[in-house]
Amino acid sequence: MNRTSKTIGGIALLAFGIVWALELLNVIHISLEGWWTIFIIVPCFVNIFNDKHKTGSIIGFGIGILLLLAARNIILWADIWKYMICLVAVVWGISLLFFSKKSCCCHRHTSCSQEPIVMDGSKMHKIDVSFSKQDYSYSGQRFEGAEVHTSFGYACLDLRGADITDGAVITLDCSFGGMEIRVDKDVCVINGIDTAFAGVDCDCNTQHADGAKTLYLKGHCNFGGIEIK
Repeated sequence: MNRTSKTIGGIALLAFGIVWALELLNVIHISLEGWWTIFIIVPCFVNIFNDKHKTGSIIGFGIGILLLLAARNIILWADIWKYMICLVAVVWGISLLFFSKKSCCCHRHTSCSQEPIVMDGSKMHKIDVSFSKQDYSYSGQRFEGAEVHTSFGYACLDLRGADITDGAVITLDCSFGGMEIRVDKDVCVINGIDTAFAGVDCDCNTQHADGAKTLYLKGHCNFGGIEIK
């Protein structure tokens, strides 16, 4: 956390604590309805300045504001989901206007996929896609696993022709985005992805067979879709 975000977060929490204390002491009388939303609003606001990928923080900040307005009866609780959809539409629209598509092929430009990092003895590829579309091909490369985050973006992992380690794990975090994973027919894919308002379409081998390598998928997909081919 940088100095600016620390200052903003510190001032906000300090002001909230002082005001609440004065209210409890009956020194001042103000309405603190919806006070709990401060624990959503302040961290998300601080992370807007601190995170490289700001989409989640912006959405969280907006949702915190909507919850505060609902708690103070400025908007109806029954309508809050409509406002949330409007919020998502606005953020997504801005992304389409101001963020261009990017494409990446790891077998041609290995640097653009970032260097793998060692986790639990395996070399894991870390992939973050926001407000863009990126394609990754691992043909001819050893693949031991990956951590993939997509938010308002689309990522395609082409593992056909890759030397996949048996038992390799891909951990997914897909929110308001899409993902496609392509594997060879002799690879067994075990799907353990949790979904909420999302779907996972698996059109690949899901049965163990002698000599077949197993690829495990786990993680979460919310308001998005994943295709496995």
